[in-house]
Amino acid sequence: MSAAGFLEKLLDGAEVAWVPLESVAELKRGTSITKKKVTPGTIPVIAGGRSPAYFHGESNRDDQTIVVAGSGAYAGFVTWWDQPIFVSDAFSVKPLSGVLPRYCFHWLQSLQGQLHELKSGGGVPHVYPRDVAPFKIPIPCPDDPEKSLAIQGEIVRILDTFTKLTTELTTELDMRKKQYN
Repeated sequence: MSAAGFLEKLLDGAEVAWVPLESVAELKRGTSITKKKVTPGTIPVIAGGRSPAYFHGESNRDDQTIVVAGSGAYAGFVTWWDQPIFVSDAFSVKPLSGVLPRYCFHWLQSLQGQLHELKSGGGVPHVYPRDVAPFKIPIPCPDDPEKSLAIQGEIVRILDTFTKLTTELTTELDMRKKQYN
């Protein structure tokens, strides 16, 4: 069965509402931090890259946080954090009730190319929350929150499983290449 066919089966003919992200999530800019203000710690500081810029002693976001890099070469890059973090040169997306955070993450990740195209600015490219806010996210069964969350949960389960299998296969292929070389 194709992905579209599977999605249709999950939706079981249910309505899907396409709503602006800003109506179902809080988009919040990070807090600037200088090296002078960094305290020793293990909290990742998320800025404009694909991995933590450094570590700090306090967080400004709790676990289950979606982060979009705000500037630099990776502006628009979407990451998921399952631990307390400090968001700096980036912004977080926190879905409100009715939208599973991981569902929103997978949806944003599916738009990765479009998010990178939002880059603007002179020497250092930027992506701003206001650029991402109007993107429309599909909400299944908008009139039945319980069914909507169940469908979102199943989509998350499938995509997480697919992601895990892809990672395992990539790791295995890399190991085989090294072995044969």
